[in-house]
Amino acid sequence: MKLERIVVTNDDGIDAPGLAVAERLAATLADEVWVFAPATDQSGMAQALSMHHPLRVREHGPRRHSVTGTPADCVMVALGTELMGGQRPDLVLSGVNWGHNLSDSVMYSGTVGAAVAAAHFDLPAIALSQAFTDRAVFDFGVTETWGRAVVAALWAARHEHGCAWNINFPMCDPDAVNGLRFTRQVGGSMAAPRLVEQRDSRGQSYRWMAFERGLESVDHAHSDAAALRADYVSAMPLKRERCDEARLAAVGVGREWTLRARQAPATRGTG
Repeated sequence: MKLERIVVTNDDGIDAPGLAVAERLAATLADEVWVFAPATDQSGMAQALSMHHPLRVREHGPRRHSVTGTPADCVMVALGTELMGGQRPDLVLSGVNWGHNLSDSVMYSGTVGAAVAAAHFDLPAIALSQAFTDRAVFDFGVTETWGRAVVAALWAARHEHGCAWNINFPMCDPDAVNGLRFTRQVGGSMAAPRLVEQRDSRGQSYRWMAFERGLESVDHAHSDAAALRADYVSAMPLKRERCDEARLAAVGVGREWTLRARQAPATRGTG
């Protein structure tokens, strides 16, 4: 497998160690690697676009740029500016995120959001995330060992199955990986939002957003969470459409309902 051009982005920012892992991976797959990554951490931004403030692009070296925006913004800059000479990439790699993107968190993930943003423009895109057991101890060993094989296998099958994927690597010894398992997104890991109140130096209240989480509650045999617990690489297909086709079919596509306008309230006379 040798591509002409890969764009690499992420949501952890231009200086994130996982981005360097993705760059090294991309360099084994393509002649040119272009980096467009957020200038700062943009985790949780999903597919958000910066429509109300300008985007500033800073060069960090040949074909390496930071963007003052979201992961999806980075994809737009790659596609919509002259920086790549008007040539589209063959593939967009997003990550490698430090921490899994499983279950409910998929819809909020900036890593996944960048891949879906690319898919909107019919670009093959793969989001890459590495699970951890200790946030402070960076270990991308599984991704570095198996990342190329995973991307190459999915790329080779793109004409049969498309190429928009959310990939999660388990945290285990690289030799313990059992293979790749195709999985589905199953809800249940985010029980509720939790807003933690604190006070600033002036005594004013502010809140940090968090979630009551519990991936252990996701026990569906075909879930991405179950795959990682069994030391499999999880591969979940992504799509750009948000329409619930099953619900539409149940209601009846093209079916029409007659609406009845709400009756205006009666007015009282003053005389």
